[in-house]
Amino acid sequence: AALQQLLGPLLSQAFGGQSSPTLRTILAGKLSTIASPGTNLQEVGSMMAEARKAALVVDNGKLIGIFGFKDMMSRAIAKELPLELTSVSSVMTPNPESVSPDTTVLEALQIMHDNKFLTLPVCEADGRVIGVVDVMDCVYASGGADGWRSIFASAMECDDITDTASVHSTHKSVKSVKSMKSTTRAVKMADTTVLKLRPKAPMICHSSDTVLG
Repeated sequence: AALQQLLGPLLSQAFGGQSSPTLRTILAGKLSTIASPGTNLQEVGSMMAEARKAALVVDNGKLIGIFGFKDMMSRAIAKELPLELTSVSSVMTPNPESVSPDTTVLEALQIMHDNKFLTLPVCEADGRVIGVVDVMDCVYASGGADGWRSIFASAMECDDITDTASVHSTHKSVKSVKSMKSTTRAVKMADTTVLKLRPKAPMICHSSDTVLG
């Protein structure tokens, strides 16, 4: 809730008063990464690589598991499992949490933040699987880099005069300190003779010497 309270008004202001888009909107036209429980990891991996998304394991129209890139590395590759002989159901994360396609991007970010998720399966109320979204999907749906830059710009405009004056004062102080350090460094360099810049004589040791000796 804290994230929504912080970013909700800023998102609305940055995008001209429009509400945050829903997951249904950002999933429209996206490649599906749905696999049956018996699909082998070779096929699942190819599908994931093409879509750049985690795979959702669906049985009889119901979501029963999720299999991500981290799962592929830690549960299959690291253990040297034969990809063509290993079914995704044997290494998937079972019974993952899912959200409604009418969930907004901002709500999805809040859920992922609170639960430390990188991906979220999206399902209808009747259990029908719609797809999967990740953090970057939500960031891009919020306008990408330009959108977030606009959000931060809006946040900066919300600062009062006192805060702005304090920031400018702090910047001036920092510049003053840096200027003094630069002047001191220049004076020290001017007083340094060429002789002092000469490298020290190298240490010479014999093959019979020891590290501690």
